[in-house]
Amino acid sequence: MTDFLPKGHQVLAERLIEGRHAARLININAQSKALALLAGRRRVRQRGRGVDFEEVRLYAPGDDVRTIDWRVTARSGDPHTKLFQEDREQPIVLLVDLRSPMWFGSRNCFKSVLASHLASVLAWAGLEAGERVGGIAMTDNGLFEIKPQRSKRSVLRLLRLLESAPSAVTPVDEGSQQPTGWATALSQLKNLSRPGARLMLISDFGDLLSEHSVEKTLRDIVGHRQLVCFKVTDPLDADLPPAGKYALVDGNREVKMDTSQLAVRRRYKDDFEQSAQAVTSYFRRYQVPLVTVDTSDNPNELLQRVFPKR
Repeated sequence: MTDFLPKGHQVLAERLIEGRHAARLININAQSKALALLAGRRRVRQRGRGVDFEEVRLYAPGDDVRTIDWRVTARSGDPHTKLFQEDREQPIVLLVDLRSPMWFGSRNCFKSVLASHLASVLAWAGLEAGERVGGIAMTDNGLFEIKPQRSKRSVLRLLRLLESAPSAVTPVDEGSQQPTGWATALSQLKNLSRPGARLMLISDFGDLLSEHSVEKTLRDIVGHRQLVCFKVTDPLDADLPPAGKYALVDGNREVKMDTSQLAVRRRYKDDFEQSAQAVTSYFRRYQVPLVTVDTSDNPNELLQRVFPKR
């Protein structure tokens, strides 16, 4: 599996295509104990699939009165009831955070590369399971989406989007000049999916709790869809490098940082731990599994534990 691990600082579609090899070793339909524990539950709670309208027929004793079609009943003079059939589909829709804070890493790869790798493996696994797969790339310039479809071509379009979206300049909402935030992204995710869909968020969630308007949309999502979140981290998120002076570059600016002061190092670590605990508690409140993946980890092995193949 080492040949198919994320590497470097660039998101490359040709590398993401190789994620199909890792996808063969997971079962995206598996409901593991690991997911349940991460959500604060003993068992994974599965959301019901959606239902599709099938037909209207005469009311029969024993029918649920809540399904009575009152319009047809009024027109015909006889009580009629609606019949529904279970929707067997569970489309998989990915939301991948590729904004500036994700373009950072001190181990095997940037967090953006790791996030894209996770998305590629999950997308291929979804296609292998016969599901429709789509996604949204969340960038500094806006949101870019691929509607869920059941085809290899659609997955390839999604992977190419992950490569190109961060440098693109025309977002889904061309009129928006505001920085892309979670409220907008989650609303777009909700609109792109349907009840019963499985949604997977991949981000470091660094600014999630700064938007109070997120809560209502998140509550709506978890009420009718399955949600799993992957938190992407790097060792330098938690601990400053060894004592010394460092130059940090974001592509445009260079900032000097002195890590020799013990008080600074402790405050940095405490701030990270408090933020991490707040994010964990936030998702646990909604019983949403939060899987942490570090740039020093083997993400393929982690996915095999979360989605074990029987």
